[in-house]
Amino acid sequence: MKPLAVAALLLAATALAQPRPPPAPPATPPPSAPLPPMPPMGGGMMHSPPGIPPQVAQRLGIPADTVKKVRDMSLDANEQLIGLEADLKRAQLDLERALLETSPDEAKVLGKLDVIAKAELAVRKNRMGLMLKIRKLLGPDTWAKLEAELPMGGGEHLMMMHGAGEQRREVRIIRSGEGENVEVRE
Repeated sequence: MKPLAVAALLLAATALAQPRPPPAPPATPPPSAPLPPMPPMGGGMMHSPPGIPPQVAQRLGIPADTVKKVRDMSLDANEQLIGLEADLKRAQLDLERALLETSPDEAKVLGKLDVIAKAELAVRKNRMGLMLKIRKLLGPDTWAKLEAELPMGGGEHLMMMHGAGEQRREVRIIRSGEGENVEVRE
């Protein structure tokens, strides 16, 4: 593996600053070429409607109109998120293309990392903005009760379980007698 490609992937991993996942299962044979960085925010099918789970809202005495407002805000933010995640995936694909060049240009690769960082920030602002709007609507007391009710804490639960959740990834450099390989796992 070329040192520039390894350095670029390490910089990408650092720029993305994702929390460390639990220890990975035993290593499988490394891929022949590095995989592209994976998006931090996942899509996929939603298993329950966005917003406050109805049974929690009822238990906390949150009025139906407030629950509807939270649901509507969540749907609006999730709709905006579709385009933001698409921009992020395009930027990551663009980086992958640049890294596949025979002699990647360092300035070009680093510029593409900046584009990825901006796209990730837009996704994170979408999620954080939604949480802050919900907190403001509910007020500090109800928000604190909601956080205590939900397994991951209020904001994380509302954003991850009822919208697009964060995926964690691990970037590992595997050195052997045959050289270096980079492995990216979700």
